[in-house]
Amino acid sequence: MANVFSIDFLIFTAVFLIVYGFIPARSPLRRYVLLAGSVAYMAFASLTAMLWALLFAAVNFLLGICIERSSQPKAAMGMAVAINALAMLTFKLLNVGMLGLSYYLFSFMSYLIDIYRDPKNHPAEIDPARFASFSFFFPKFTQGPITRYSELAAQLDKPRTNATSLQKGLQSFVLGFILKVLVSDKLGIFFKEGEFYSLARIGYESISTELAWLGVVVTSLHIFIEWQAYMFMALGLADILGFQLPQNFNYPYIARTVGDYYRRWHMTLTRWFKDYIYIPLGGSRKGLGRTIVNVLFVWLVTSLWHGNGLSPKYVLWGAVAGFAVAVDPLWYSFLTKRLGKDWSVRILGHVPLIVLLPVSFYILRKPADGFNFILWGMGIGLLIVLERLWRTFVADRFRVGERLGKDTLTGRLWHFAVSVLAHVWVVIPMILSWLVFTITDFEELSVYFTRLFPAAGASAGADPNDFAEFWGLVRPYVIIGTLFCVPILSWLKNLLKRFSFGEQVLRFMNSKLVAWIVSFVLAGLFWYAVYSLIQNGSDPMGYAAF
Repeated sequence: MANVFSIDFLIFTAVFLIVYGFIPARSPLRRYVLLAGSVAYMAFASLTAMLWALLFAAVNFLLGICIERSSQPKAAMGMAVAINALAMLTFKLLNVGMLGLSYYLFSFMSYLIDIYRDPKNHPAEIDPARFASFSFFFPKFTQGPITRYSELAAQLDKPRTNATSLQKGLQSFVLGFILKVLVSDKLGIFFKEGEFYSLARIGYESISTELAWLGVVVTSLHIFIEWQAYMFMALGLADILGFQLPQNFNYPYIARTVGDYYRRWHMTLTRWFKDYIYIPLGGSRKGLGRTIVNVLFVWLVTSLWHGNGLSPKYVLWGAVAGFAVAVDPLWYSFLTKRLGKDWSVRILGHVPLIVLLPVSFYILRKPADGFNFILWGMGIGLLIVLERLWRTFVADRFRVGERLGKDTLTGRLWHFAVSVLAHVWVVIPMILSWLVFTITDFEELSVYFTRLFPAAGASAGADPNDFAEFWGLVRPYVIIGTLFCVPILSWLKNLLKRFSFGEQVLRFMNSKLVAWIVSFVLAGLFWYAVYSLIQNGSDPMGYAAF
């Protein structure tokens, strides 16, 4: 039942909601029913995972109290972070895909760090049942969002269930289920082993350039819709139960920078890395060079965090690079305080980075399991660095748009061109980046890229009709997926406000009649998705590998 897109999960959810609904809204018994349901969910998914989760929760509950009451909170905090980090590292090295492990431990670490930083506003929880309710809250357990204790603790006592939240939650949950089963799974056959319409079955060396690019679009939409569908279901289920979880997905494909793309893609994870790693390292407050190092280090940690079964060599690489980043400011400060800040001392002060980072990359001579996460993480980090360099040395110096103005024709054309190029800059690298997870064999990935960017004669042997055949197969799902990549309803409403008849149209869109129509359509599609699920099954969530 770890797969939330399954009949078993639907049955479990229905039974749980019926029991939960019979408990009076203000009764404290609801919290214990929620806790029991969350533990039961884990037990059905994996009894072993449940036992490990209980152990981790008990340990972190005690660690929180230790940090708050210890005479040496810094040492207690270091021990707490080390315990959680080593637990995560061990599970990844042993390739133990425990249900929601990373999200689970990240929530604990944020809880502990908040206690250490501000014990007055973030005191340690002393009620084990209340802490367990936060720990095992099953709507967010498998893939997040990563919720801080302060965001959920107050709601545990007084969940706000009403007709509006119930309707909103049901529609969101149903929409997510429909998108996964009827759209994402249909797109997923492009790279699914054993499928007749699979590019891998044909052989990447035999596909045309047009079909290769269609594959890029399809796999990026597949991952996007699957992740979006899960978030619809997680937040929808939380709404039904009377809880508000933080938003975790905000149309990343409308971003104008790669950094903004990932702030929109997995908002709570990006927030976690920013608040607990990037800013403590100095963020962007210590000059451009330090900012670049911090960005790359954060993406190094991100790449090592994603996925299970990482090769030990990548952990060694991460350790060496992390050591270089951690020691660099200490060594630099030590030298400059004693020898001044002339150019030779500045170079000597960065010896850890100059020496150890190249040494760390020597470890990566030959790809092994997990290379795709490293390639993806460091590639994204470099793109973000390029954006910062562009703003620092080009955009902020020339300020062409400001000189041309926004009211002149030339200025409007300039701003339009810059906007289009910014979106292209984001979309093209991002859809290409998903190939790294779809095709995990380095040699096959190289072959695929030769089809995407063929040199002279490199496209020989391709079937000239393969694009038309595959496009006919996935066209409706690509169109639907593309529409869900943008806030089309918000755009439509803003457009209607510009016209005199727009208010009437908006009132009709918000009417009870339209609400009933939407409800009936969603209900029909939901039961059709259930029928399809029974007949054909559904793929487990591929994003769980992240």
